[in-house]
Amino acid sequence: MLALGYILAAVYTAAINIYGILLLKFQKNADPDRPEDRVRDGKLLLAALLGGGVGIYAFMFVFKYRLKSLGFMILMPLLGALTIFFWIMLVSWNFGVIPPVV
Repeated sequence: MLALGYILAAVYTAAINIYGILLLKFQKNADPDRPEDRVRDGKLLLAALLGGGVGIYAFMFVFKYRLKSLGFMILMPLLGALTIFFWIMLVSWNFGVIPPVV
């Protein structure tokens, strides 16, 4: 049962990071003349808040995108650190599962 929790956590973390990276790529490649095709910053922040901050922050450097934006350069590592702290706490608490007493 606990192994399933670890697997689901790993899959969720990978999926939300890939989603955030794809949002960042789509936003970078969007045509500036067509604002309806652009990805809004709120979607990027929501993806970072849900656990994709580490991937978004790393790929901001890969894509060389928004490196001068002070808000993103401060907020993304903070959300990434918060996500890492959250997962460490969940793993150390065994996802809230109390082991059976033998």
